[in-house]
Amino acid sequence: MRKDKRIFAVCLAAVLSVSVLTGTTHLQAAAAVSKNPESGLRSGVQSYPSSSPLTSYNEDVAHLAYVTDVEDQAQTSYCWAYMADAVMESYLLRTGRTEQNDFSESDMIYQMGNGGSYGFLDLTRGGNYHQAVAYWTRGSQCGPRREADGTLTDYYVSETTDLGTYQKEDVQAKQDYIRDIKNLVTQYGAVGVSVWFNSFDRLQTTINGAYYYPQASSPGVNHGVTIVGWNDFFPAAWFRNTLTTPGQPSGPGAFLVKNSWGRNDTCSINGNTGYYWISYENYFQDAFAVSQVTSRSGLYDHVYETDYRGLSEYMQGSSYSRTYRLDGGTERLSGFATYVKAGASYRFFVNGKELTQFSGTMARSGYRTFRLADPLPVNGTVLQLQVEVTGNDRAVPVSSTADSQIPDSSNVCLKAFTVNTSTGIPGISPSSPYGTVTGVTVSPQDCQLRPGMSQKFQAWVTGTGQPSQQISWQLSGNSSSNTKLEQGVLYIGNDETSGELYVYAISAADRSKSARAKITLEKEQQPAASQYTVTFVSEGKICKSQVVYHGASATAPVLEREGYTLQWDRDYSNITGNTVVNAVWTPQNPAQTDPPGEDDPQEPDDPGEPELPEDGMVKTVDKGRYIFWKDGTAWYTKCTAKNRIMVIVPAKVRISGLDYAVTMMEENCIRGNKKVLNVTVGKNVTEIGDHAFAGCKNLTRITIKSKNLESVGEGAFRNIPDHAVVVVPRGCLSAYREMIRLSGNAKVRVKTAG
Repeated sequence: MRKDKRIFAVCLAAVLSVSVLTGTTHLQAAAAVSKNPESGLRSGVQSYPSSSPLTSYNEDVAHLAYVTDVEDQAQTSYCWAYMADAVMESYLLRTGRTEQNDFSESDMIYQMGNGGSYGFLDLTRGGNYHQAVAYWTRGSQCGPRREADGTLTDYYVSETTDLGTYQKEDVQAKQDYIRDIKNLVTQYGAVGVSVWFNSFDRLQTTINGAYYYPQASSPGVNHGVTIVGWNDFFPAAWFRNTLTTPGQPSGPGAFLVKNSWGRNDTCSINGNTGYYWISYENYFQDAFAVSQVTSRSGLYDHVYETDYRGLSEYMQGSSYSRTYRLDGGTERLSGFATYVKAGASYRFFVNGKELTQFSGTMARSGYRTFRLADPLPVNGTVLQLQVEVTGNDRAVPVSSTADSQIPDSSNVCLKAFTVNTSTGIPGISPSSPYGTVTGVTVSPQDCQLRPGMSQKFQAWVTGTGQPSQQISWQLSGNSSSNTKLEQGVLYIGNDETSGELYVYAISAADRSKSARAKITLEKEQQPAASQYTVTFVSEGKICKSQVVYHGASATAPVLEREGYTLQWDRDYSNITGNTVVNAVWTPQNPAQTDPPGEDDPQEPDDPGEPELPEDGMVKTVDKGRYIFWKDGTAWYTKCTAKNRIMVIVPAKVRISGLDYAVTMMEENCIRGNKKVLNVTVGKNVTEIGDHAFAGCKNLTRITIKSKNLESVGEGAFRNIPDHAVVVVPRGCLSAYREMIRLSGNAKVRVKTAG
C-alpha cells in the first residue's frame, strides 16, 4: 500500500584499488613578462588562446615555475585561506616580482574570523575565496601580511577574475571551463578552485597523487586547491577510485594542483611533494585568479566602504548605489570598486554625473577597481556612487553578514577611494593654456569584423582654443585575452566569442569626455550539431550501442568474441538517424558452429523486448532498493550498501529497459545510517517520508533538487548534526524551510543552491 509521505535518494559506490603512477618531466616554457608602468605591479603577460596547441604546462613537480612552498593547514577548515594566498603569491611571481612572497594565513583567518573587526562567526566550518578577497581589499587594517614578521604590505588586489560554476550536464560548458582555467594559469600564474576532496578517504580515491572523483557522483565541493599546470595526455589508467562507479575517468587529462596538507602528505605525488594530479572529469567550482595588483598607498588616502566582509551573492536588480559622507577637507575621487558580471553592460555615476570612460560591457566576472587617471574633485562633503546594469537581472553584489551563509540585503559591495587635494595624483587639467576640451570624435563609429581581423580607429579632441589631442584607448566586451587594443588598433583574437565589442577614445586632458565605437562580430555559420544512436541486435539481444555525431567519420566497431565476429547487413557509414541494425555472429573458423556463450559481456543482461514489472515489485538497483509501479513511478526504500558515505537518489531508475521516475522516499529509508555524509534528493521526488534521515549522526549536507516537494514527514531531519546544511532550489527556500521546521528540526540550516 502506498504511503502518504515520500522521499528520494541514491547511493554512491565505494571500493578500493591500486595502480602505479610514474612521474612526468616536461616543463612548458613560460610566457614573456613585461611590467606595466602605471602600477609597477601589474604586467601585460602573454596568454594562450582556447585553440592553443599547448597540451601541457608547468607539469614537472621538480621544476615548477611561479609557485611558492607547499603549506600545511593541519586539521583545520581553512583551506580557502591557504589556496587564496597561494594564488596571490603565484601572481606576484608571474608578473615580474623577483622575491618569494610568503603571506600569513593566520592573520587572514584571524581578521576574517570572530577575532577581528567585522569578522565571520562560522569560518571554523569553512569558507571560500570571497573571504580572502574581502581581506585583501578592506581599508588599511587588512591586506597581505608577511609570514616572517607580520609586516603589512602595500599590495592591494584591485582585480580578480571569477569563473563561477557550470551545469554538470552541460558538456560544452565543462570544456569551456577547463579552457578558461588554462588561460588564467598561463596569464596570471595560478588558479584557485573548489573540488570534492576529503583527507580521510584519500587512500581510496588517490593513487600516487592521482586523484579522481567522478563529476556525476560528486556531492558538491568541500576543499580548495591551487591549479598550477596541466597535462592533456595524463593517462586515465593512472587513476583509481574504489568508492565510486566508474572508478576511472573515461579519457585522459589532468590538472596539477598544489594542496595544503603539507609536503609530507604520503598520498601526494611521490609521497612527499604535496602536489596532486586531478582528472579533468572531476567537478570544479568557483575558479578564480588574482588578475591585477596595485599599490595601496598610490590608490587612496581615504577609503569609504561598508562591505567589510566582501561579497555574499548577487541579488535581483539592475541598479544599486551607496552614499558616503567624506571625512572633511577637500578630497578628490581617485577610484571606486565593485563586483561585476561578465557579459553585462555597466554605467557608473558620481553625484549624478556619468563617468563615460568606464561604461561598457564587462569581459570577465570578478572584483574590479576603476581608477581615475586624473582624480575628480568632489564638491561638498557628500559622495554618491551609482551603478546601472543591463544584460543581467541578478547583478546587485550584496555584502555578507557575520553569518557567511546569510547576505546583508541592505548593504551593497561598492567602495570609493579618494586622495587629499594637497597630495592628489597628478593629471592633465581639462582647462589648460592650450584650450578647453568639449568633446571627442572617433572613426569609424560602427564596423563589422570577424575573429582574426584587425581595425584601426582614429580620434580627434574638439574644444575651444587648442586642446590637447592626447587620447587614451579602452576596450570593453571581449571574452578573449587575445583580443587587444593597442594605440587605437584593435586585434580580434581567433578565439573571441563575444557578439559585440566597444572601443572607447578618452581625452587625456578631460577624461569625462570620450567617444565610443561599436564593433559587431560576424560568426561563421556552423552546421547544427546532431547525434544519433546505432544499436546492433543479434538474435533479439543488444550487442552494441554506439553514439555517432552528424558529420563525423562513421567508423563501424569491430566486435569479436570467442572466435566470432559480428557482421551486419547495412552500410554503417550511410546511417543518418537512430537505427537498429540486425547483426549476426559469424565464426572466424568455419568449423565452429556455436555462437558466443550467454555470459558474453558484450551481450546485455535484459532481453530485447522488456517485460513490465508486476505492480508493486521490489527490486534492488545499484545498491538501492525500490518499489516499482505500473504507472511509471518508483519509491526509494533503502540503501543496501552498509558503508556508503554518499547517497544519491536518481531522477529515474531503470528496470527491464524501462525508466521509472523516483517520486518518493519511504519512511526510515536512511534512518540511523552512521556512515552517510551527503545525500542528494532527485528532481522528481514529491514527498519525504517520516524519519527518513533521522539519527544520521554524520550527515552534514542534503541537496534537494526537486522543485515539486509537497511534504516532509514527521521527524525526517531529527537528530542530525546541528551544523548540517540543506540545499534547496532557488524559489523554494521559504516553503521548504517551513516544511523542514514543521517536521521537527529548528536548527538545521536551509539555503539555496548556487
